[in-house]
Amino acid sequence: MAETTFANPPEPSEPSEPSDSFDAFAPSEPEGEHCLGKFRRHPVEFSVVFTSTPPDAPSVYRVDCDDGVGPHEVCRFGDDPDQPVSWRGAWQGDEWCRWIIRNARELVTNPSRFDF
Repeated sequence: MAETTFANPPEPSEPSEPSDSFDAFAPSEPEGEHCLGKFRRHPVEFSVVFTSTPPDAPSVYRVDCDDGVGPHEVCRFGDDPDQPVSWRGAWQGDEWCRWIIRNARELVTNPSRFDF
């Protein structure tokens, strides 16, 4: 069985001058979304993202993975553990699904204190 590791917090950096340059590789989050934390299973890094929802709508979370070629959506799920998880593409029925959703729900319950 693969060993689970959690992502390290970003290193503190000195404040720098604002830059006009665009970094195509910098992670971007659409307005209203934020990363709750990350976890790893070599060689893949998973991120749990709170997605923007209309007021009074149930919360929705997204799990993205990055296996070295950029982030891809793995699944979406809500607060209610009895509701089905919506798995994307090849992740449907993958042997890692239970492990992924267990770690994702843990980050929803206890978000990382680090800003990713």
